[in-house]
Amino acid sequence: MRSLVLGCAAVAAFGALVAGPGAAAADPTTADRAAAEAAALARDGKFAAAAGKFREAWQADKLRPELFCNIGISFYKARDLVRAHLLLGQCLEQAALDPKFVDAARSALASVEGVLRSAGHTPVRIAVEPVASAVAITELDPDGSFLGSRVVWLPFGRFHIAAHAEGYIDAAEEVTTASQEPKTVTITLHRAPGPPGPIDHGQGSGPGPGPGPIDQPVPEAPASPPGRLPAYVATGVTAVALGVAVVAYVEAHSHADLGATALDSDTLQADRDAVSTWNTTMGVAGAFAIAGAAASGYLWYRALHGVQVEVHPAPGGGGVSLSGRF
Repeated sequence: MRSLVLGCAAVAAFGALVAGPGAAAADPTTADRAAAEAAALARDGKFAAAAGKFREAWQADKLRPELFCNIGISFYKARDLVRAHLLLGQCLEQAALDPKFVDAARSALASVEGVLRSAGHTPVRIAVEPVASAVAITELDPDGSFLGSRVVWLPFGRFHIAAHAEGYIDAAEEVTTASQEPKTVTITLHRAPGPPGPIDHGQGSGPGPGPGPIDQPVPEAPASPPGRLPAYVATGVTAVALGVAVVAYVEAHSHADLGATALDSDTLQADRDAVSTWNTTMGVAGAFAIAGAAASGYLWYRALHGVQVEVHPAPGGGGVSLSGRF
């Protein structure tokens, strides 16, 4: 089993990422039993069967990322390079691995890609929107599933690619690979329509139709949070003013030191004038920096919390109100 693991020292955080918030509780006993069977199959050279058992082990305990990584390693040893490339890539992306394993796995991936490039395979870039969509290549089931956009290497043939995301309508595309020229498959999911609202048929007494539906006030859409551009500008102005104040401070002190060693009255007066000018500049820049800091703090708070300022006219004056998330 050591040769299969390939030094895969991963942290349990990987399992939490791939398992998701609604995953079933881990079953370490079942996972250990399936992993032991996988190791026995691997010792007999039955690497494809070992990959299946490692998959069972990982599904039983998704908090152990080494089980997931060993699926890809098993396919690599079975020379099923398409699945090996896809699974090892996911293993490297989602697990915090030991650096030695990372180097070895990347080397294996590079070797796999070299073979795929020269052995009748097509690099297919699958781009999905929204980016967190679950993607499945039907012909590679159950090993052809992943999240988001990805480049996969497919042998020549016809493949069906499906995408799913909560709150969206499922979509699928078909791709035919017949050369080594790269291809791109774009799948855009559209939001599912919301449930229809209740129908008010109205109720009346006696013959004839009842009264029509009562008009209800339409709630105003919540105002979108203010943009962040003003906050960026205010922050930039504050940084520039602070920089000018620091430069002025340094220059004023420098000229003061030079004045202390002046050899004649003209030089001394010139240094005094320079000190006065730089002190004035420092004061003005410092004031701008303070005002800019206050403005940028308010603007960032408003941009991040969606604070809206409203002025209400009133007899003899007016009023100001703030609304948003506090």
